[in-house]
Amino acid sequence: MGQITQSYRITVLSLLLGLVLFTGCASSPQQDKKEYTHEEKARLLVGIANGALAENDPTGALQTLLKAEAEDSNLPELYHSRALAYFAKHDLDAAIRSCKKALELNPQYADANTTMGKLLIDKGQLAEAERHLNIAAQNPLFRESYKAWTNLGILKYRQNQISQAEVYLNRAVQEAPDLACIAYYYRGHIRLKESKLAEAVKDYSKATQKRCAQFGDAHLALGMAYQKNHQYGLARKTFLDIEKRYPDTKLAEQALDQLRYLP
Repeated sequence: MGQITQSYRITVLSLLLGLVLFTGCASSPQQDKKEYTHEEKARLLVGIANGALAENDPTGALQTLLKAEAEDSNLPELYHSRALAYFAKHDLDAAIRSCKKALELNPQYADANTTMGKLLIDKGQLAEAERHLNIAAQNPLFRESYKAWTNLGILKYRQNQISQAEVYLNRAVQEAPDLACIAYYYRGHIRLKESKLAEAVKDYSKATQKRCAQFGDAHLALGMAYQKNHQYGLARKTFLDIEKRYPDTKLAEQALDQLRYLP
């Protein structure tokens, strides 16, 4: 259903862009036409590029973003989308360069600060990552601040600052209880470290429900938590569900390996 909706959105955006370009070129004195600015055309193109990203087509997104840049090269959103496209193509350095450009144009851009924080965590530049994530997390107008809080929690978890990590992950869950899939997942890790198995099961379960249902690693972690908590029937069911849901993947192989350890 999500793919159909996204494809429909891309089609609508494409048709709208065509209409804009056609209207901008029309010259009939009979028409009460609107002249679209370069910025408006660029924003439409960025929207189409974002649709391509949602369809797992980062190359198509980059091609469209080049056209957007030709219309208006001063949109921070353009360079943020380009950063996401490069990240999808596993080019971390290019993604960081693009995100820096977005932040040069708008240093308070919350989405770009969140993305930059994630990229810098992957790069191992944790102090600089924390600075960007704090800017995004503390922005009261940022609707997706839970993403910044989650990444701050991951950063502290990797630094083995478990108490602070838990504070940040709790904040992510508080901000978006139905969307904080990764926050629940890492909080489950913390519960395991603390030998709070029932609580770990609860968090991993939350990381697999509703909008988190496609989070494969959380399903595997849940099965392993069931196993450690001696809930062998639930563990077996979870591992078999993973094999069925993700056939011929490394995740399925891991689930089948875990089945061998069940009594």
